[in-house]
Amino acid sequence: MKRRKLLLFPLLGFLTLTSLFSCGENRWKEYYPLTGRDLWMDSLMREVYLWYEDIPPSKSLNYFQEPEDFLKSILSGNDKGFSTVDSIIDAPLPSYGFDYTLYKVATSDTTYNALVSYVAKNSPAEEAGLQRGNWIMLIDGDSITKNTEERLTDGGVRTLRVGKYVMVKEEGGEDKETGDKEETEEDKSVGVIQEIGDITLPGVRSVTEPAIYTTKFVQLEGTDHKIAYLAYNSFSAGTAENKEKYNNELRAFSQKCRQADVNNFILDLRYNPGGEMECVQLLADILVPADKLESPFAFLQYNDKQSAKNRDLILDSQLLQGGTNLNLSKVYIITGSTTAGAAEMLINCLKPYMTVVLIGQTTKGEYVATENYINPKYPWALRPVVCEVFNSKGEADYSAGFKPDIPINEASYLQYYLPLGDFNEILLNTAIGVIAGVIEIPKSQTNAIVVKSFTTQKNVRKGLIIK
Repeated sequence: MKRRKLLLFPLLGFLTLTSLFSCGENRWKEYYPLTGRDLWMDSLMREVYLWYEDIPPSKSLNYFQEPEDFLKSILSGNDKGFSTVDSIIDAPLPSYGFDYTLYKVATSDTTYNALVSYVAKNSPAEEAGLQRGNWIMLIDGDSITKNTEERLTDGGVRTLRVGKYVMVKEEGGEDKETGDKEETEEDKSVGVIQEIGDITLPGVRSVTEPAIYTTKFVQLEGTDHKIAYLAYNSFSAGTAENKEKYNNELRAFSQKCRQADVNNFILDLRYNPGGEMECVQLLADILVPADKLESPFAFLQYNDKQSAKNRDLILDSQLLQGGTNLNLSKVYIITGSTTAGAAEMLINCLKPYMTVVLIGQTTKGEYVATENYINPKYPWALRPVVCEVFNSKGEADYSAGFKPDIPINEASYLQYYLPLGDFNEILLNTAIGVIAGVIEIPKSQTNAIVVKSFTTQKNVRKGLIIK
């Protein structure tokens, strides 16, 4: 075993090339340019991959595949897409910066309305005034159909007719004798899209979002409940130019919470796909009870070849560096189906020290950490699963995701499908209601038919990443 640990990755790659020798002829120079990248991936994975024992034998592998296809061919069945390989891109891809869900128009089989489900900060969509919860009714004066939908992503300047979802009362039928409209017990409210007006959507451009999407403060009238709300969309420390930019913004927010005497905290992670482990530690340091600082936080367990890397993480007060601990005993976390990786690590590792109330939908179930590896010969980065992450109680049993304590599918409440931070937005409003001790979840309002959803590729680091 010790001898295997000493093997260098290039040497291991060399050993897998035996199949490239035929009839005694050394064909290394001919084939290596075509196979070198996949051989590097294979060599690395056999050393650092958490489930390296599940990688098929070299003689059964095809080293002439594209990187994504080759990676898929060697992944363990335990790996639900956690390990990734991607080209090294210096700038994010251009986009309008909004996501949407297409709904069928009730009166037509071929036309749709598009619900705006997310608007990125610093994006053309935000510049145009598009908001989460808006409905796109027309594109350049045309209805949305299979033929025109591509205009929502093709990059050109567009004119969008937008509307909002409102409830209107549906009246009863006519009295047969008098002709007057009669009121019945069946009178009810129905949802309709009410036109707002037109906006001009600029052309696409590269969009880089901050880690903090928005923050809010509110004190509940007649109570001592002082609430802070943080929509935190990425566990990112900073930018290439300023490594601690986003962490420092998080620290500054914690100081504002302290100044406002905040005693209740709502953390919105519904759009958070993960990020860096160090950011998880920092946010935990801000939230936990003060007497838990310096306590064990997590344990990282690598494969048997890399066991020397096994280590404990603590709730390290030194990470606060100008921020402050809020000494909370409970935190309310809003979750969604894309809440993953670092976000789930935070939930798991806070549970031993404070009450964690989850509101929303079941999280993704990404209970392992990845690490970034770049070979200077190739413009590709490989990020394999390298370790499992346990909390201080030795627990990591959320491969099926964390189920919410208060399950709510926000798409069932289109009247309250609003911008993040709006106090009437269904999930934030529910969290405030839980704090106030009055939970009033409205009746599901929609029978609308979903056709498809579109999500912009965002420039954020997913999963749980070890630097």
